[in-house]
Amino acid sequence: MRGMEEKLYSLMHRDNPVCAISIDTVSGAILRVSKPVNPELLPLGGSIDSAMLKKWWQRRAVPVGQGKIQRILEQMGIATPQEYLVKNLGLSLTDHYWIKPLDMELGWEDINLFTNDFRDPVGDMQFGLEPDAILDLPANAFSPSSSTQGDLTKKWIIVDGKRFLVKGNHGSNSQESLNETVATLLHQKQGRVPYVSYSTMRLGDNQQIYCVCESFTSDEVELIPAIDIVESKKKDNAMSMYEHFIHVCIGHGMNESAVRTFLEYQILADFVLTNTDRHLYNFGILRNANTLEFIGMAPIFDSGNAMFWQNPRLPGHSDLMDITVNSFRNTEKRMLQLVRNKDVLDLSKLPTEEELRIIYEMDPLIPYVDSILLGYRKKIEQLNAI
Repeated sequence: MRGMEEKLYSLMHRDNPVCAISIDTVSGAILRVSKPVNPELLPLGGSIDSAMLKKWWQRRAVPVGQGKIQRILEQMGIATPQEYLVKNLGLSLTDHYWIKPLDMELGWEDINLFTNDFRDPVGDMQFGLEPDAILDLPANAFSPSSSTQGDLTKKWIIVDGKRFLVKGNHGSNSQESLNETVATLLHQKQGRVPYVSYSTMRLGDNQQIYCVCESFTSDEVELIPAIDIVESKKKDNAMSMYEHFIHVCIGHGMNESAVRTFLEYQILADFVLTNTDRHLYNFGILRNANTLEFIGMAPIFDSGNAMFWQNPRLPGHSDLMDITVNSFRNTEKRMLQLVRNKDVLDLSKLPTEEELRIIYEMDPLIPYVDSILLGYRKKIEQLNAI
């Protein structure tokens, strides 16, 4: 086992230094944090101390449970996801933070993933596309895979200069990917709020179906996840986390009605789709990376954990109102109580069962399509009855 190797870096936001940090390059952990030189540029809106910054850095790294990442990192001789993050200078396709070694002359223009081409060999190996890939990559071969979140297998590709994320599935069928295309169809028909458009692609020898979407961030716009929003300000004990999120957004100049309309639409759409995983990393705010102005709610993304994919038999023996969810509240019924205006979702403009059947029958390995559609029908009926 290697011993600790301390190295000095500057935490950067684009070309602006935020604070000096020392990192154990073996574990990838932040050891010390200096006084910020530009505190307004700190993550979490500047309301962050040393312990919070260390936590922010730790959760910035790719989750150890994502696909085959742990085995791949072991093959590369990398001990932790944080060490992998350090090797890639903390770069991300989500925001504009990175770490600059104090002994190197580097600028944002040289290394950012939005305007510089990159390869994602670790992502390729996650999908089994490069089992014999050369793992000793050149020092400047920075990759977004070290900071890509979520537990599904993922990889980034560049097509005609645009960045696209490819997502896998749990298990042998492609329902989660097809759930994303179902959600895309729903949002397209509604035409109410911004959303990420997912399509399907086939990869590998078995030509399994995966979903792919274009990045909604850029060299000008970054994503601030809801978890960072709610942690950026101390919450009043009398205020719910839901209202606290809205309160912080208003404090950054966002229109209260627009924020509420978006959140209520998202709650209702998630109910119809039985998306149980709208946690605080799965939505957020778009921010102007130069002015730090909050632009608006990020488009709806990541709806794959939906349509009873974990329990396709459930619609046959449940009223479907008390399904457990991972969000502001712990059940769908309690989430619906947050909605003041259910008309933000037009029930006359939902996808038909036949449209959904065509999508799910793309993969003959998906079981219980009839049960899935039964659940979809029940959810719409329940929403109509409220």
